[in-house]
Amino acid sequence: MIYTAVLPAQAAAGADVTALAGVYAPVFYSGDTVTDIEIVAPPAYSTVTGATTNNVTISVRQVRAGAVIQTFGSVTTTSGVNLVAEVPISAPITAQPVFLPGDVIDVHMHQNGAGQAIGAGLWVCVYVS
Repeated sequence: MIYTAVLPAQAAAGADVTALAGVYAPVFYSGDTVTDIEIVAPPAYSTVTGATTNNVTISVRQVRAGAVIQTFGSVTTTSGVNLVAEVPISAPITAQPVFLPGDVIDVHMHQNGAGQAIGAGLWVCVYVS
């Protein structure tokens, strides 16, 4: 199963943004292991060049009954981590969630320091099998 969130634009130093990726349901006994998290910018996206201190963190979270249970993957646009049109970035899986039916997967974007302007349309795909 693939859960996908499309992120809105976020101004540098702007307020946090959260987008829904989906609701977990065991479909055809497909499993509940997160195997991959990919972030990709759409065609014609203006490149965001990673920076050491003023950057953005994109986190994938497990939510149950409206409360965040854990962040299980994230990536920060530090030096060398750039958002480029149609070039996927793999986000490391930092913890393996134990999903229950009805758990929500969301994506949270947070500006660090002065941050960076993020254009609309970033896709975040969470692969569960």
